[in-house]
Amino acid sequence: MDNEAVRGAVSLRLGLNLCAPHTCQCGSPVDALGIRALVCKHASGRFARQHALDDIISRALVSTGIPALKEPAGLSRSDGRRPDGLTLIP
Repeated sequence: MDNEAVRGAVSLRLGLNLCAPHTCQCGSPVDALGIRALVCKHASGRFARQHALDDIISRALVSTGIPALKEPAGLSRSDGRRPDGLTLIP
């Protein structure tokens, strides 16, 4: 992790101010804690964080001998919604 990621993680964990209060891209107010960025659909880096977390979990499972298969690309439906309850059994 780079210095900025560590600073953000420590600030969130300790409840320290992370940014100056401002208005989010979606129009919602963001307080000094900056938690809005973790849940906003318009926040940059949201998918990158999710994919990084998926990689960490997958590598942890594989290192313990548990087979792990990430969600294959192309599962999204044409209406933009994600399929619900998909289970892959080896």
